[in-house]
Amino acid sequence: MLGSGSAGNATLVRHAGNRVLLDAGFSYRELSRRLREVRVDPGMLDAILITHGHGDHTRGLRMLSKRHGVRTWATAAVRDEWRSMDGVDWRELAPGAAVDLGGLRFIPFEVPHDASETVAFRIETPEGAIGYATDIGKLTPLLIERFRDCRLLVIESNHATELLRVSPYARSTRERIAGDGGHLSNESLAAFVRDHLGASVRCLVLAHLSRVNNLPELARMTCREALSGSGRTDVDVVVACQDRVTPTIELAAWAQPATSPPAAPRQTALPFPVPPGASPDPAGNEVRSR
Repeated sequence: MLGSGSAGNATLVRHAGNRVLLDAGFSYRELSRRLREVRVDPGMLDAILITHGHGDHTRGLRMLSKRHGVRTWATAAVRDEWRSMDGVDWRELAPGAAVDLGGLRFIPFEVPHDASETVAFRIETPEGAIGYATDIGKLTPLLIERFRDCRLLVIESNHATELLRVSPYARSTRERIAGDGGHLSNESLAAFVRDHLGASVRCLVLAHLSRVNNLPELARMTCREALSGSGRTDVDVVVACQDRVTPTIELAAWAQPATSPPAAPRQTALPFPVPPGASPDPAGNEVRSR
């Protein structure tokens, strides 16, 4: 991920020369800096997909799309909300309607959150599926079903219930965050891990952590305890940061059994840390599975 948290969210998905940005929640200058950090010029983007209209997911969208002519998929609700965003090359994003982009299939579906028509994504790639949901008030049967056979999940772990209870936030804000239209807690994610985590999942990326109502170590520990209690020693846990890009991994690292020959060069990459059994590529930020 290029970054995830209340101050900004953006994730880059790459496959076979195609580069797709999920959300553009940093300023244009900061987005450009972070993209170049993973060796992508903003003008190289093929598409932007927006999950919902909150500023921490759309802040740099207008400038990015206008300067580089990047096609932008968003729901009707988001397009109506940002109608004044001139220069954006809008494309229709509808829940349940897949968007095919260069070997990647993005399937949006609605999730509960306090924004108009918020979507999560199931992303189908040649190396396995990715589940992507950074803002969700509660887990739904549809999300559980769409994420069950994914290989990688990017999912919200926003707050610790007790830290939110004693938070300096106003009571109304605390109630909104904890409500069905707010954000997913560490404890709710742990329940998902115990009860619904699919056997194919090899990595959990914890996203959208609150700086006030959570701690990275606490989010990681709560998730790991749930995995351990379920006997899932085969799952990596990564905590996404607000302030920096996480190093790139390749999804293909989990696509084949350990006894399989090395994967082909064409692989799907996301900016997450290197998984166990993977070695750095001397040529740059990519990694290749052994």
